[in-house]
Amino acid sequence: MWLVFDKEILHDEDRLEDYDIQADSTLELVNRPERSRSFGGQIGLKFVDVSNDHALKRIGWSTTAPRWRRTRHGLCLEGLCENEKCEAYNSTVIMPVGYKKIDMLDDSLEKITKCPVCKEYVTPITCAFNNCWWKYDGVQICKKGPSKQCSGNWRQADDAYHRFKEYQDETVSWKKLTLEAARTRPAEILNIQPTDARTTQTTVRSPAVAVATTPPKNDCSSSGNGETAIERFAQPDKRWCPWKSDSCSISLKIKGQGTVEIMQRRSVPFELQLSNKEDACDRNAYSIILSVNQNEVKLSTSNGQSYTSVNNIYTLQPEGQYWHRYWISLFSSTRNVKYGIGEVRPFFSVFNIELPENELQLIKEIHYLHFKVNNNNQMLKELNNLKEDFRISIGTDPVLHEPALFVIPQEKYTLKDATCHTAISEMKLERPLRDLYYSVINLELNTDDFPDLTDVIERSIKNPEGWCYKKLKEKAERFGTPNPKATYLRLTAGERKGNAPGHNYVIEVWPPGHYSPIHNHSNAYAIIRVLSGEILVKLYPALTLNVNQYKPIEQICHEGRVTWMSPNLNQTHQLKHLDLIGKPCITIQCYMYAKDDRAHYEYFDYLSNDENSIETTFTVPSLLDGHEYDFRVMAINENGTSEPLRSTAPTTAKLPFKPPGAPGQPDTTGMTNNTVTLNWDKPTSDTMPINTFYTENEAGKGTPSDATTSTKVKDPNASTNAPEFVKK
Repeated sequence: MWLVFDKEILHDEDRLEDYDIQADSTLELVNRPERSRSFGGQIGLKFVDVSNDHALKRIGWSTTAPRWRRTRHGLCLEGLCENEKCEAYNSTVIMPVGYKKIDMLDDSLEKITKCPVCKEYVTPITCAFNNCWWKYDGVQICKKGPSKQCSGNWRQADDAYHRFKEYQDETVSWKKLTLEAARTRPAEILNIQPTDARTTQTTVRSPAVAVATTPPKNDCSSSGNGETAIERFAQPDKRWCPWKSDSCSISLKIKGQGTVEIMQRRSVPFELQLSNKEDACDRNAYSIILSVNQNEVKLSTSNGQSYTSVNNIYTLQPEGQYWHRYWISLFSSTRNVKYGIGEVRPFFSVFNIELPENELQLIKEIHYLHFKVNNNNQMLKELNNLKEDFRISIGTDPVLHEPALFVIPQEKYTLKDATCHTAISEMKLERPLRDLYYSVINLELNTDDFPDLTDVIERSIKNPEGWCYKKLKEKAERFGTPNPKATYLRLTAGERKGNAPGHNYVIEVWPPGHYSPIHNHSNAYAIIRVLSGEILVKLYPALTLNVNQYKPIEQICHEGRVTWMSPNLNQTHQLKHLDLIGKPCITIQCYMYAKDDRAHYEYFDYLSNDENSIETTFTVPSLLDGHEYDFRVMAINENGTSEPLRSTAPTTAKLPFKPPGAPGQPDTTGMTNNTVTLNWDKPTSDTMPINTFYTENEAGKGTPSDATTSTKVKDPNASTNAPEFVKK
């Protein structure tokens, strides 16, 4: 029996939303009829050559594609709808298959290969894959000679539409062909050959065929937190609120390991307890206790071990506008426990402790997290006002190694990169980072049209008359105390799209020895690629006034290197061109907010040049002429950050003065054979002091005056009588 809706068979692994089934929809239960497929008398199947890697193209998702171009994760078939009454007539339609293994010559395939609009049969001519591992196996019928066995190893398709381009006159005949798509990486994979994800161009198609596809509907392996190939770097991702759950305790997903992150906006002491007992007050429990207050931070166990720091950069941070992050990581296999502040990574650990070997079994039994604020056992009722000032996140992975800073193509990713964490594959980046990476990885500065661009930029920096030189001089006081070295040029590319803090693409020019302030970029995703030269990257745990008391992570990025930034990692940083006398360094940076970012914080937070404050004067760059802007200012000292003070009204970016009015009508008061002396009255409206007047109409210099009356120019010393002739 089949369950059918709108002439389409419903498959067990699919969901109701995949078929647009509503509350009042009618489903039918029908007998399976005996159907047969016809191949028009031909032996075999005419289908795209899936053994031809050159025909495989990576196509990005679209939000405007027609409804017959909708996909699902896994395998999709495509064919031409020939139903003249159908909306998709003469268009290539997508027929989602999903995570399955199918025989392309099996008669039962007819149940799948139907137009998603009219439900009529469509002959498949090509296929595509997304968010899956896939392979094929088949036998091609050769025009000359015996049939040829063709098969491919498992390959990975990322979150894009990897499609075989069909050439109608070059399709091949298949005697046998099976296609298979798997949700996760199959266990039998030995040699991974990834899809060439760098090919971002779409294929050239006939006008009757839509090339764009809409993204798959929600799926268990979508490109969010469930994307199995993505590297998460042990970042906690499960949000827990004691007040909303009406409990100060929660169980860990995996016994003996995990990471807990506490983000705090108000400076209130707290205690976190990892225990093997569900009751936080059980005296027989084995516990690891983290206690943080203004005076000290203490990490201890119920068996008597204790580790304490009174350094104020590790204790409870001053209250202010910003959130402060504290975290603890546990890994029972190595008896390791870490406490850190700021970004969740080993380098920013305050304590990195190996617990006694005789406690291994007790550590493995830790299964509960207990939380307490201000040493108050009645916090759920008495401190309910704090529930919006704490954000607690829990993750299953312990913090073990530093995230790799450099991104490399999948085909260059080696076992050494994976085990030593020297680089991360492009395929392991989160989707926003992958999209940004693909958009700039092939960018070149010196092209055939402009082969010496970098040399031109260098000369412009050194020449006092050059645009770069003048702009750097203008920016010398931008970041607080005047310091010419604390300047660099930001050249925006494209238009603002509203999905990034400012422009999505920014080319930055770093003269020798110049550097940026310590800053962050609004918790956005970012890719930074060095186009020319090299630059030093310094990473800090958080942006605070005492940030320089923390030891930064330092890494030099050479030409061609790509590094990355996510909302939780590599955010607070400083860039510096170390070469003091050589060529400038040029980078491209591209940004994008996370999909779930609803705040879109567009402010550029930075530490001033004196590293003690943010100055009261700041020139805001990269504004758009004629656009309105709101501004806000916050004061910071060692005790915290003030509430922001906003500008009273929006400010429009434009020149502050209008051109002056027209001067009075000129009069001539003197002349020679080649000059005229003019007099006129000042304009009645000059809007600001006038530097000079021009006697010709020049753009931007004001409205020209009326013309004078006609004046004959002559030598004032010349005789007015006719010349006399003297007889000789």
